[in-house]
Amino acid sequence: MSRAVLHELDLDVAAGEYVAIMGESGIGKSTLLNLIAGLDTPDSGTISLAGTPIDALDDQRRTLLRRHDIGFVFQHSICCRD
Repeated sequence: MSRAVLHELDLDVAAGEYVAIMGESGIGKSTLLNLIAGLDTPDSGTISLAGTPIDALDDQRRTLLRRHDIGFVFQHSICCRD
């Protein structure tokens, strides 16, 4: 069974802008991050960075893009014991 989790999504992020992606489990947060980073390719539509469709880039160019142009900060919930 497949499920559309990012149907009709349009997101513009300006250079230097910070964006938080939050929500319940299973709504597509990790999928969105993997698509933005070029780790996954979309079933339809395009993902562009500065006007360049990243899904059209080869693996090496996507790696360089991640290294130089995209940053992710992941938050982990830490539970401490007394």
